[in-house]
Amino acid sequence: MARRFYFDAPRPRPKKTGFDIKSLLVRCPSTAKLTDTGKTIDQKRWSTAKVKAQKFTCAHCGKVHAWSKQDVILGRTMST
Repeated sequence: MARRFYFDAPRPRPKKTGFDIKSLLVRCPSTAKLTDTGKTIDQKRWSTAKVKAQKFTCAHCGKVHAWSKQDVILGRTMST
């Protein structure tokens, strides 16, 4: 007699939250490569966001760079 396996019905995919989260990237002045600042924002809020001058240690050249909102390029985030 053959065994029959019964599986649960496919689960519906989770609905999107409506957020389009972007990474804040800054171009390194020494190498011209984009560097992730470690900060993220919803793209819809970016146009009205107020960003104070920030500093970070660059992964490409090892120097500390200052950046402001005008220096930022919005990039895709990695999904988990």
